[in-house]
Amino acid sequence: MTMRNTGLVKAFIAATAIARYSVVKLDSADDSVALATAKTDRLVGVCADPKDVPEGKRADVILSGIAEVRAGATIAKGADVTVDTQGRVITAASTDEVVGWATEAANAVGDVISIKLTV
Repeated sequence: MTMRNTGLVKAFIAATAIARYSVVKLDSADDSVALATAKTDRLVGVCADPKDVPEGKRADVILSGIAEVRAGATIAKGADVTVDTQGRVITAASTDEVVGWATEAANAVGDVISIKLTV
């Protein structure tokens, strides 16, 4: 059962298309974010919009609290998570940028789970 309990939410401009339930990174332009696609990206939060956000449009980003995200693999409850190449969460290795930890398990690719943001 996924659950969102957001803390801080900030509006940005989407520098790239951002899918619903995706992790985002800072973009080079002021007040803009892009879809996170690498474990080394500076992860800042999760897209809070109820639909996919097209490039150039406003994207509300959850910066703290509990957020719903799409899983890119199976994930154990309590595992630290980072991103895959599609902005979905996967289990993090010790050298990866971490966006948070799973408050519930993901049993399959595409599951929507809750994470506690730690960025």
